[in-house]
Amino acid sequence: MIFYDEQSNLNVLLGEQLKETFQRIVKSAAKTMNVFQCAIVCLDKDTVEIVAKASSAHAPSFSVIPSFAGDFSPNSRFPVDSNFPSSSIEATVAFKQWVKTYFDANTFIRGKAHVLDDKCIFVVAINVDPKRKDDADKLSLLDEWLSTELSKFDIEKTENKQNTLYEKLQSVANIGTWEVELATNTLSWSSQTRMIHEVDSDFKPSLDSAIEFYREGFDRDEISRIVAHTAETGEPWSSTLRLVTAKGNTVWIETHGMAEMQNGECLRLFGTCQNVNKAVELRLALDQKRKEAEAVAAEKGALLARVSHELKTPLNGIVGMLEALKHEQHDGRREKKADFALRSADRLGSLINDVVDYTTIINQDFTLETTPFCIKALLDDVVGILEMRCEERGISFNTSLEYGAETYIQGDAARMAQVVKNVASFIIKRSELNGLTIHVALLHKKDNAVFHASIEGLGAAMSEPAMRELFKPLMSAHQESSESRNDNGLALSTAKQLVSKMEGELTVSSVEHRGTCFDIVMPVQVVHNTQDVIDSDVVFSSDLLRTTINVLIVDDNDINRLVLSSMFEDFHFAVDMAENGQIALEKARDKQYDLILMDLAMPVLDGYGATRGILFEKLLSEIGRIVAVTAHTAPDDKKACFEAGMTGFLSKPVAKNDVLSHVKQTLISKLTFA
Repeated sequence: MIFYDEQSNLNVLLGEQLKETFQRIVKSAAKTMNVFQCAIVCLDKDTVEIVAKASSAHAPSFSVIPSFAGDFSPNSRFPVDSNFPSSSIEATVAFKQWVKTYFDANTFIRGKAHVLDDKCIFVVAINVDPKRKDDADKLSLLDEWLSTELSKFDIEKTENKQNTLYEKLQSVANIGTWEVELATNTLSWSSQTRMIHEVDSDFKPSLDSAIEFYREGFDRDEISRIVAHTAETGEPWSSTLRLVTAKGNTVWIETHGMAEMQNGECLRLFGTCQNVNKAVELRLALDQKRKEAEAVAAEKGALLARVSHELKTPLNGIVGMLEALKHEQHDGRREKKADFALRSADRLGSLINDVVDYTTIINQDFTLETTPFCIKALLDDVVGILEMRCEERGISFNTSLEYGAETYIQGDAARMAQVVKNVASFIIKRSELNGLTIHVALLHKKDNAVFHASIEGLGAAMSEPAMRELFKPLMSAHQESSESRNDNGLALSTAKQLVSKMEGELTVSSVEHRGTCFDIVMPVQVVHNTQDVIDSDVVFSSDLLRTTINVLIVDDNDINRLVLSSMFEDFHFAVDMAENGQIALEKARDKQYDLILMDLAMPVLDGYGATRGILFEKLLSEIGRIVAVTAHTAPDDKKACFEAGMTGFLSKPVAKNDVLSHVKQTLISKLTFA
């Protein structure tokens, strides 16, 4: 067998030990089952090898016999069952004849298959009644014994290979040696030791000069200590330290030393040194990576705990107010409760956006959506939200906006607004805040401009250590003690990443008795032809408004279906709805749709499956299109949608103008093909 053929004395010894173990197993098997013969069999291609047998006086008489099947394949799914059934009950007539011929067996039971050196071995008990449960249980115990011995053999063989490899590496490793005669203070270095220290071939070292090579501080003190200790006690040393070579390079070395003692007195020190700089630096790098991974894991855990806590407040507000609205009769109170529910929903949405943005940023899966937009309209919306928050807190709010009323710039409007809101919201949450001032200006530079926003919170100043931790995720949540000051720890980190993505800078400064100010500076491109931007809203001609199309909205959330259907109120055609992909498929079989707005994550049948089914059965009209409407906006999600056959992609929350754009394209196609 191959596993006895290793060219190593130890491997030969291991093989002999394994043979003896096999022999003990089969003899024990025969004795406990009260039969004359038990064998350990090895299947190998077209032969069957008898590895060990309990009695040499009984069949099988040959050590190698022909295989029954003759087509043994190691890649076969059930090679053992097809070449040697588990018992004579399972065997075919032909196999019974084969086992009678070679094993002199009328009945038999086989143990489970084990793997040894890529071969299959098992125990066979000859002329054992396969119906006796007692013998089957005994064979099971023998299988456990065999499995244990094989595992032990594998471990010992692996250790032997490692030891052999280590011996070979030692024989070829270029390790420097040294020796000190203490009586004469004479130190000799091998050529490799000189190379490690990067000295000339004529350099004459001494014990003192050798110690001076070690890096000043801990390394030099440590080598001095262990050398003195070994000279005094005779105990050997082994240590990894840094030395500075003659050329000024710092390297890690592994040094080993021993003493030659006589009558309690050290006569000679000798040992080795080896440059292990790469190994140590790799270990240090791995340690650093491990610490970073642990920090990331801890950060994710803290994020999950924090987000879980943060979700409860807005959810409680939404659920509570909606529950109260069911029984509220007074119009004024009903409106206030609805407003409170909407503010809670906005807070919940902001939290979810922060988490999603933070996750996409740390996963480096983040892109900006660049479009032209009116800077005044954008900041008017932001200022309105912040003004309401300041009013709720009872603090003053002032703005200074310096740009033209009809100024349009190119950029990601939603992200720019998010940056300003994130920073301002962080300031508003500080309990010692007396007022908030926002100054925004566009500083023109030739064809381009610089967007500059200063967001200043009037009140107590922040310490330097606190400011250094501000942009680290979750650090604000850890440091702030008051719940009213606390945020989810992601707002500033997300804002910092967004500004960096837009090639800008976000900095913070704080002055005692004045407060804390955040400055946002980023380059922007001014849009001069504003007429094209103003006319970008979807407009429908009278011909289009008179055209009818069939629309299907597919979403498992009833609120999402209601929101989408409300966007079609200006049209005279009806809109159908489906709660999941299966219902959508059934509706498409009954009615040809021109436009299907398809959610992705749904029960029963998701959006991908529904799309493939509709397209496969050719259920759309000749102008029909399926547009994805989903919160999954990663590039892989978009790619999967288009691969499924969708022709459009809208991310939630959906803008009405984006939906109407697809409606208009569908109406134009309908009018063209009419």
